[in-house]
Order: sequence, then C-alpha cells, then structure tokens
Amino acid sequence: MSERASALLPTDGTDFAAALTAPPVTNLRRLGGEMFNWTDLDEQHGPALPRGAVLRHILREHAGPGRSVLIAGPHSEEIVTALADSGAAVTWLLRSLRDAERAAAGHPSVTVLGGAVVKLDPAATFDLVVAVDGVGRLNSAEGEQLSAGELIDRLASAVAADGALVLLHDNNFGLHHTVRLEPGARERQDSAWYPVDEHDAHRPASREQLITRLGDAGLTATSSYAAFPEPAVPTVLVGEGLLGEVGSPLRPRLGTVLSQAYAAGFRNRPVLSDPRRLINRAVRAGAESAVAAAWLVVARASATAPAVPGHQLLVGDPRGTFVYEVAPVDGEVRTTVLQPIEGTVERYGLRRVSEPLASGADRGYVLEERLLHLAATDDLRQLRVELAQYDAWLRAQARDGFLTGPAALAGFADVFVTPHGPALLPTRWEPIEPVALETAEVRAFWAFAVQLITSGQPHPWPITSHAVDLTATLLGMAGQGVDAHEIRRAVDLQVTVEAADFDLSLDAQHDRRLQLLSVSPGTAQVDVQGFRELTEALWRQRYEASHLLAMMEWTEQMIKSRDLAVSKMDWEVQFYKKSWAGRVLMVARAGYKVVGRDGRKVLGKLRRRGQ
Repeated sequence: MSERASALLPTDGTDFAAALTAPPVTNLRRLGGEMFNWTDLDEQHGPALPRGAVLRHILREHAGPGRSVLIAGPHSEEIVTALADSGAAVTWLLRSLRDAERAAAGHPSVTVLGGAVVKLDPAATFDLVVAVDGVGRLNSAEGEQLSAGELIDRLASAVAADGALVLLHDNNFGLHHTVRLEPGARERQDSAWYPVDEHDAHRPASREQLITRLGDAGLTATSSYAAFPEPAVPTVLVGEGLLGEVGSPLRPRLGTVLSQAYAAGFRNRPVLSDPRRLINRAVRAGAESAVAAAWLVVARASATAPAVPGHQLLVGDPRGTFVYEVAPVDGEVRTTVLQPIEGTVERYGLRRVSEPLASGADRGYVLEERLLHLAATDDLRQLRVELAQYDAWLRAQARDGFLTGPAALAGFADVFVTPHGPALLPTRWEPIEPVALETAEVRAFWAFAVQLITSGQPHPWPITSHAVDLTATLLGMAGQGVDAHEIRRAVDLQVTVEAADFDLSLDAQHDRRLQLLSVSPGTAQVDVQGFRELTEALWRQRYEASHLLAMMEWTEQMIKSRDLAVSKMDWEVQFYKKSWAGRVLMVARAGYKVVGRDGRKVLGKLRRRGQ
C-alpha cells in the first residue's frame, strides 16, 4: 500500500474492517467529479485550513436561524461548527470523496456534497455562500477545470436574491508570499497538484479587481477588508475606512497591531526578510492593501437588502473566540469587545485580558516607533526626554513598588504617547500576582535593546558588546541603574509571557532563556528568523572580528617596537660597559650621583642650622 493511500486510513484507532461495515451516512450526496484517494482536510499534506476568531465573527454576523448556508471547499472544524451552531441549514461542498464521507459522519446536521463545484445544481441558491478558503480547491481533477474568475462567477450565481457571499481571496503579491523561504514546499505537499494561476489574466490581482469581478457577476460589495498576516489564520482585518487613509487617527495603532500579528504568525519560521519592517513601510506609504495576505469581501445580490455594517479594524486570536474592534467614535478612539473570551484563561501565572483598554486620543504616536526614529537619527537629547517620560509614567502606575494589571507587562510598543501623556494600548496578558516595578521597567528597556541589536537598525551604540550593556545605557539615560540579577528577572518575565502566548514546554523555556541572555551584536533576530537579518548579523560578526584582529595586530606591532627599543638600549649599555670610554662615563656617572646625593644632604644640614 502506498504512503499516500495509507494516509487516508482511519488514524483514530478505529479498525479498518469496522469502518467498512459501518452503516452508511444519510446526509451525503455525490454530485460527480469526486476525487478518490485524496484529501484536502489533512494539513500535513496541503495548505492550512481557514480558522481564527475574526473569521468566525464575520461569518456569525451573516448566519443565523432560518438561513441556508453553503460552505464551498475545505474549512476547519471550528468554522463549520460555528455556522451549524448559529441555527442555519448548512451545506458543505467538498471535492474529495474521502473528506466528504468523514464530514458527513462527523456533522450529522450538515448536508455534505461530494464533487466539483461545476457539478453544483445551477438552480440551487443559498442565503449565505462561504468561501474563506478561496477558490483554489474547488476544481476537481476528475472533470472540467474552471479558472479563478469562473469559479468566483460560479459562487456568485449560488447566492440567493437577498443573500450574501463571504469570499477570502489570496493575494499573490502578499508579504506572506514575498518573505516565504520554503524551498521545495510545493513539491512536498499536495500543492504541486493544484494548477498554477499566477499568470491567469482573469484572476483578480487586487482588492479593487476582486470587487469589480463580483460586480460583473451581479453582486455588490458591501464591505471589504485586507487580511493579515496569512490567509488561513487572519488575526487582523483592516476595513475600507482605514485602508490607505494616512490621516486616520487609527494609523499609529495599525502599524503596531500589524507588527505584533506578523511577529506571532512568523515566529521561529525561516523567512527571506523580517515582514515587520516591510509592513511598517507599507503602512507609512498607505499601501497595506497591496501587500495584504488576502482580501475578505462581503458581497450581496441585492443592493437594497439590509447589510451588516463594516468594521475599520478588527483584531482577534488565532485560536479561541476573542475579537475586539478599534474605531473612532464621537471624536475619540474606542476599543469594543465584540466576542469575549469563553471563560478565564490563565497560564504560567498570567491572565488573559478580556477587556482591553486603549487611549481615546486621536493624536499621538507609539513610543517604540518614536524611539527607533530617535535612535536612528542619534537624537540623544530627545531620547532621554522620551525615556524619562516613560519612566515617570510607569512609576506613577506603581503602588508600593509593584505593578498590577496590563501595565506590568507593557513594552514600548504597548504605550501610546498622547498630548496629555503616555497611555496604554490593548495588551494580551496581565499578571495574576503583582510584578516588581524595577523588573517590569528593566524588561521594557531590555526588550528594546534586543530589538536595536538584532534588527540591524541604526543606533548611537553600534559597538555595544552585549544587550545587558545597552540596557544599562538606556536605563542610565532615564536616571536608573541595573544589575545582573535584575536583568535575569526581567528575562524570566519575558520568557513567562512567551510561554503563555505559545505554550512553551519547560525545555523550550530553558533554551529560550539562555538564548535571550546571550544577545550580542552578532546575534540574529530572536523571534523571526529572517535570512536578510541573519546575513546582517553575520556581517556584524565579521566586522567585530576584523576590529579585534586589527587591535591584535596593532598591539603586536607596539610590543615589537618596544622590544626593539629596549634591545637597542641594552646593546648601548653593554657597549659602554665593555669599552674604556664607556667605563669612564660609567664612573663619572656614578660619581655625579654620589656628589649630588651628598651635596643635597650638606645643603639640608646648613639650612636647618640657619633656621
């Protein structure tokens, strides 16, 4: 039996013979064009399935009791379950017969269709058509092959007169494709079987082209979003009201939210270059839609049908149900929790923040971005001002030398400086027990020092030998000191936060702690493994090594020159000792020393007698 075929056997401990004799399912219909000996639901062999809290929230806004829903293509269990639990009549279309049989057995309340989308009944329409996996896995190898544009048209024709289509379309120009560094991934996975459509002139290549294509198919886009950081697990959705609007009060927050999303999405993954630097440049240029991972469009068949209001900035968890919105309301920026956390989440002494707070000011800047700019321009005076302001603000939050709440874990990227002073941006965790003020402050300064060293960005201290030294320098600018024990406690706190975010094992925490404590100018980035940044780190190592070699060579030359001078003097001394002229000079020199010494004694006695 081939490896491919054996991968399709039951893996949950079920006997294969029992699987063959199991009663047939009644909620499965075969349309034709089914793919045999194939699976799209196994993420080990193909692309990841769409999931995430923001997708579930958008779909729940359009699904509900009494509505018919068509799920087109492979989706994660959580997406299917969320739509089924909403009370809607769900139909799920899968091209793989094996996947269809498993889906029918696992979701008795869902009608499962096995076959290609081209075989779908043209007369069948639905109140909601969901295709957040895109259109890349709707064709079947057993029948007619439709282009991406024709697949979009086919989905649009399945929308009822007052229905809606929710489509997530992958962006071939997205950062996730640009920075991906996975040679041979296409051939190792089942993606090699999918048709290459990068040169398809009819495939929408931008958000505007996608909206136009849906319009030509008879749908009106009521809202659209740029999705980040990856199509399968988007954690940030940026709405039309914010895309490209450089003057929006949400722009400073947008850069920070996207940086955090890419840091979490590409953690410990080899990439061509750090996507955070690229997305920050795109945000400053108002081009975030052009480099988005995908575009999520909600389109309706009738322009007069009531539409769900869109959002400007949605942020959610890759797992769980937590979603909040940031939007300007009545002249101030507000944070609204749209989908709260189910229960209390506590890990490693930290508690998940269920009600994130944010500054309501519509003007200001993120402290980290300001400090990076000041460091790059060598503006030490203003850098001292900003660091001292942060130090004063953090100490004002403390009680008896301890910090509680989200402020205890706030770094420079979590602080928004308004005209009225610093304020806290939405954070993910807060400590259950209070954290010492010095530990929290040292962690923030240390994290910024690590960023300066490992990112290769310009700063006034390029020859600093260690992150500890740079942390001490930065704290000194704020009038504070630090010792090795405080640094270790700060690093332990950082490891605790990462353990809560990424469920690190004890061994992984130990290795991470050692890695963070050894950051030096030749260290590559400690979170996102960028090839460009690694090359920069190697250059810094060679640069430091060349300076050390030059200093060693200079020291060796100085030692040789001094040895030569001493040898010359010794030769001269030996020459004078062995010749008559030298002996006379040596006797005269000794006599001169004796006369001078005795003369000083006589003069001293005469002076004492005269007194």
